[in-house]
Amino acid sequence: MRKKLKILILLAWCGLGAIQAQTVVKGIVTEEENGEPIPFASIVVKGTTIGTATDMDGNYSLETPAGATVLQFSYLGMQTREETINGRAVINVALRPDQRLLDEVVVIGYGSEKMKNISGAVSNIRNEELTKASVENFQKAMQGKAAGVQITSASGLPGGAVDILIRGRGSLNASTAPLYIIDGVQVTTGDQGSGILTSTDALGGLNMDDIESIDILKDGASASIYGAQAANGVIFITTKKGAAGKTKFSFKSSVGFQNVARQIPTMTGPQFAELTLLSYKNLYGENGKLYLDKLADYQGRGWGSDGFSNAPTYDWFDAVFRTGVNQDYQLSMSGGSDKTTFFSSVGYTDDNGTMEFTWFKRISARLNVTHKINKWLEFSTHNNFSTVRQRQTSSINTSNPARSAMLIQPTNRIYDENGNYISNLEDGYYEHNILQVLDLNQYLGTTNKWTTGNDLTFTILPGLTFKSSLGVDYLEIFEHLSIDPRTRLGAATNGSVEESNRRTTRLQNEEVFNYQHAFGENHRLNAMAGFSYVQSETNGFYGAGEGVSSPDVLTLGATAIPISVDAPYTAWKTVSLFGRLGYTYQDKYILSATVRRDGSSRFGANNRFGTFPSVSGAWRISGEKFMQNLTFVNDLKLKASYGVTGNSEIGNFISRRLYQGQGAYNGQAALSPIAIGNEDLTWEESHSVNVGLAAMLFKNRLSFDVDYYVTNTRNLLYNRPIPSTTGFTVMPSNMGGIRNSGVEVTINTENVKTEKFNWSSNLNFSFTKNEVTSLIEGLDVVGNYKVGESVTSEQVYQWAGVNPSDGRPMYYDRDGYITYAPRPEDRIWIPGVDPKFFGGFTNNLSYAGLELSFTFQFQEGGISQWTDKIALLYFDGDANLYRPMYYEHWNQPGDYTWIAKPILGSLYPGDALPMATDFTTLTYEKTDFIKLKMVSLNYTLPHQWISPLRLNSAQVYIQGYNLWTTTTYPGYDPEFVGYDTRTYPQSRSFSFGLKLDF
Repeated sequence: MRKKLKILILLAWCGLGAIQAQTVVKGIVTEEENGEPIPFASIVVKGTTIGTATDMDGNYSLETPAGATVLQFSYLGMQTREETINGRAVINVALRPDQRLLDEVVVIGYGSEKMKNISGAVSNIRNEELTKASVENFQKAMQGKAAGVQITSASGLPGGAVDILIRGRGSLNASTAPLYIIDGVQVTTGDQGSGILTSTDALGGLNMDDIESIDILKDGASASIYGAQAANGVIFITTKKGAAGKTKFSFKSSVGFQNVARQIPTMTGPQFAELTLLSYKNLYGENGKLYLDKLADYQGRGWGSDGFSNAPTYDWFDAVFRTGVNQDYQLSMSGGSDKTTFFSSVGYTDDNGTMEFTWFKRISARLNVTHKINKWLEFSTHNNFSTVRQRQTSSINTSNPARSAMLIQPTNRIYDENGNYISNLEDGYYEHNILQVLDLNQYLGTTNKWTTGNDLTFTILPGLTFKSSLGVDYLEIFEHLSIDPRTRLGAATNGSVEESNRRTTRLQNEEVFNYQHAFGENHRLNAMAGFSYVQSETNGFYGAGEGVSSPDVLTLGATAIPISVDAPYTAWKTVSLFGRLGYTYQDKYILSATVRRDGSSRFGANNRFGTFPSVSGAWRISGEKFMQNLTFVNDLKLKASYGVTGNSEIGNFISRRLYQGQGAYNGQAALSPIAIGNEDLTWEESHSVNVGLAAMLFKNRLSFDVDYYVTNTRNLLYNRPIPSTTGFTVMPSNMGGIRNSGVEVTINTENVKTEKFNWSSNLNFSFTKNEVTSLIEGLDVVGNYKVGESVTSEQVYQWAGVNPSDGRPMYYDRDGYITYAPRPEDRIWIPGVDPKFFGGFTNNLSYAGLELSFTFQFQEGGISQWTDKIALLYFDGDANLYRPMYYEHWNQPGDYTWIAKPILGSLYPGDALPMATDFTTLTYEKTDFIKLKMVSLNYTLPHQWISPLRLNSAQVYIQGYNLWTTTTYPGYDPEFVGYDTRTYPQSRSFSFGLKLDF
């Protein structure tokens, strides 16, 4: 009993000692500028989770444990402040505004600038936003993140190319893709293959985890420093660098799965057989011989006395598609000393597509080093190496597995009784066993890429530097196609092989002077002048042959009959002088002017050089005295710019008269002319005006950026029709113009900011209008283009529905009357594929160590032809049909429906067009959608859990991509651009990962 009493006394004494050791600290937290109290400010004992928040009057009271020495005071939009307790019972703190948002630096041409001093239109995306998406391509991770930047996946193919439009489509024949610059090096982009593979993205080897930030120059003034290459905007990619200090390691690993996001509903075997028989009966009559023969054929197969009830169903879609498994592993190391810093990484990605036998594998490595040789000389190098291997599929019509899986008759068997492929299907136009084609025919590609940027920076005088840069971008693409002789297609030639090897080497040299100087407290001057030389060469080899001795030896050298051989070569060069002058007065008045003089080998001898100027200015209204009483305004800036940019992305020798070898003539080698050329050909010019307003309000809890722009593109590059008596039918020329205009809005909010829970949002959206303003003089319509319509507008017949009395398809003539046989002059112009409104909405929420992020992407106003609809609605008895047709087709007088009477071959009386005729409004669909594009859930493990493992941090995460879509578009995906007959469907993916820092 006495022993227990001693223990109780001891425990009571320890508890009393602990209570006595606690210290209560009180105080008030205010704003330094005006002395107003700050409610809900956070006060935390440094190094612990012990803390509190101020009340509505800025007051707080906090019990601090024994040994506590420092308190941290923080609030959104304010600088965090630390105060030593040192026995004080009352600690009052005044917080200063946090200028980091205003001082955030973005990359511009040949330099960088604080965001507050930007007078053009620039968007920025940070690494932490990119890596929340479980995709292998950094461009897909950019979707919905930047106003005015429309990013669409042309295909769901793993590693497939991505289409990016910045502020609309500004060309007819030239490229509309932006200029990409990685660590100062202009790089080759887009699909650079020979055409054997569906898509070979030149940027597919870039590891997203190596990217620090992406800056997008959208207006003419920002981009004009790149002159003739910048009409479509500029995308700067800055990769990670090291920092002086202890070497840090980071390891990231994820495993995931993906499946097709959407399936097209097609008919079952009984449904297809029933509708096919009906289409025969409606054409030939109930007693018609061909109808009775078809009925007897189906009955003879055991499909029932009616010819369809017992018809089998074989699921070709399920056979072709699968759940693909993907893996990703990344390891990086960074650190250095005061003189030398480095960042290095290696990565491996293995992405198995949703289609059987397709895959994408990437190995990448990066080494970035900066070394201060002495006080006036610094050397830096940025190097990326990657190898991408892919197995793809054919994208051509019946050989496209996604299309064949829809259209192969569902009554066709996949395997015979022994489990072997049936090479020649029994019925239908789609007679290839598409699963066998996927398995045996090989579409293989290997892409090797090396990009290096090397800079020597000399500090000549305080504020004056000179940088000499040498960059190399090397791209090699090897493509292999082998058609197995065991397939239906390969049997005709006993197998065939095609191989292509293309190598593009781009060399870049730049010499740039930069000068910055502040004159007193009010004046700041920056100037830049430089020279650039870029040279690109592409050469390669292509060969094709037929006939192989064995399916196991499908190489070009093993073919018996050579079919063709080619060794293509092309090259181009540019030389440039450029400069920029900027002036800032009191950080309120900002002016900037640039000019670039470009010369390009691509254009005619009479127009080889061009000049591209720009001017921009900004007024930081918040710096004026009359704004001082508006305390809720942290920053307010009005900006305006005008700039001229060019587009030189055309064929390398298009301005010249061209000849090609035609073999032998009269026993001698011969040449024949193939292009007339044009010595006066010059680049397109885009004249861009931008006016904007940017603001940060309520202690930076709300910020917005609004831009209005108009871009007029002139001297469009176009193949003008010419009289065939010249020996040619077209001549490259400049003509007409296009106008792009619109409004871009970006809104950032900090909705909730407390000690444990934070919630921030980003909303960006754009309204855009595209219009052809002129064509050839005197003509309003040239080819597929019309003055007053958008570039992608199309001229089509106007569908009027189905006649309820007889089931015939109807159309409108040009006067609005019903007709069954419309004429070409009855066609109308409809909007094109580019949306009129698009954007993204991102939310980031965190509680303790848990972080949730999700992004919605949306668009409205585009119309695209659902090309597959033409085949799915055509009653020819050779291909499977769209399932809704079975329930909704016209059957008897009085039926009001959109599906005409089923008649074989759509041979309706009165010369009516078939219901599924190309280029009728029936086959065009709205591409409006809202997508839940990305979801990321991340948990940071508490430090006490991981410290025994000597880890700095550890995170586990779950990510989802393309999870949900709402749209009226009935095809695979409304996001696809152009015709979808070559589609590899988009996938829905999930991944689970772990990231360790040590």
